Amino acid sequence: MPTREHFARYPPFPSDVPIVQLECLSFTKLLANDTAECKRLFQACQDIGFFLINLRGTDEGETMLKHAETAFTLTEQIHKLEQDELKRYAFKPPADLFGYKSVGDMKLEDGSPDRMAFYNLSQDDILGNSPSRPAPAIVETHRPEFRAFFHHAHLILSRLLSHLDAPLGLEDGTLISLSPLEKASGTSLRLLKALPSASGSKARTDLVGHTDLGSITMLFNVVGGLQILPPSAPETPADSDWRFVRPMPDCALINLGDAMVQWSGGVVRSNMHRVATAPGAQRGVERLSVAYLLRPALETSMQRLKGGNIIAEDGEEDFISARDWERMRAAQIVKGENKPGSIGGKKAAVMVARGEVTAS
Repeated sequence: MPTREHFARYPPFPSDVPIVQLECLSFTKLLANDTAECKRLFQACQDIGFFLINLRGTDEGETMLKHAETAFTLTEQIHKLEQDELKRYAFKPPADLFGYKSVGDMKLEDGSPDRMAFYNLSQDDILGNSPSRPAPAIVETHRPEFRAFFHHAHLILSRLLSHLDAPLGLEDGTLISLSPLEKASGTSLRLLKALPSASGSKARTDLVGHTDLGSITMLFNVVGGLQILPPSAPETPADSDWRFVRPMPDCALINLGDAMVQWSGGVVRSNMHRVATAPGAQRGVERLSVAYLLRPALETSMQRLKGGNIIAEDGEEDFISARDWERMRAAQIVKGENKPGSIGGKKAAVMVARGEVTAS
C-alpha cells in the first residue's frame, strides 16, 4: 500500500473491527534469502494464500511504492471522467474483460447491483504485445507510467515466486516462466473505485466473494473494505465470519490465485475474499485501489507441474492451455457448476509430506 503520507489523507482504520491476522514479510530479507523469512512466506501460501510484503528498504521496493502512488493518482483522475466518456471503453464480459466496468454492472449474492467501478488495463496492450486498444486520453498520455508499473510489478512478483520454486521441488525460475512479460496473457492492471456509504446506512457487500483466477495478485490500497474468509470459517459462512484486512503503509497485499493451486496440485491456497462497506469513518470516503493481476501466458500448460512436494494424479493429465482453462472455469461459474470457494492449502501439503496420499 502507498506511503504514510498517502494514508494521512484519509480517516484511520478503526481498532474495534475483526481483522484477519496476516504475515507481514520483509522484502529486504527475502532478497537476502533469509531462511526464516522464506519459510514464513511458504507457510503463508499454504495456510491462507495471503500475506503483506513491506517494500521499504530496497531500491526495487522503493521504486514499486513510487509507481503505486503514481497509479493511485491516475486512478483518481480516470474515475473523475464523465460516465459517457468512460462507457465508450466498456468491458464486454466474458469475451473481453478489459476497459471500463461501471457501478452496478455485476450482481451480488442477493441479486442487488454491486458498488464497484474499475478500469482494467491489458498488459499486452500497454507493453505492445497486441495492437493498441482505444482508451481515454489520460490513459494514452500516461502509457509510459503504466508501462513502467507493469515492468516493475512483474519484477517484484518474480522475486516472490522465486521463493516458492524450491519448496515445491521445482527448478529455479519455473513459476515466473509461466507468466512472461513478452507473451500474450490476460494479465492486467485494475484501477478500482468503491463508492462511499452514508453514515448510519446498513453495511453491505460492494463486490461479491471470489477467488482470483490467475497466478498471483499484488494489491495497493489505503481505505479498508477488503475482507478475507478465514480457513476456519464454516462452509456456508455468515457475514460475521468474514474478517477485514487492515491496510498497512509501505506494504503490498499479495494473494495467490487458482492457477497456482492447479500447478501445485493443491499444495498452496487460493482464498475467498470480497469487498464490503469500509469500516468506521472510512465508509464515508471513496475507496481507491490498484491491483496487478498476473495470469499465465495464454498457451501455457495448466497441467500440474512435476515437483517433489506437488501432489501427483494417477495417470497422465490431458494438456489444456491457460486460454482454454480460464474459459472453462469462467463458464463453470456462469452456469453455477463451480460454486466460489477457497481451494488448496496446507492440509494437502502435510499429507504429501507424510506419504499419506499420492493423488488428489
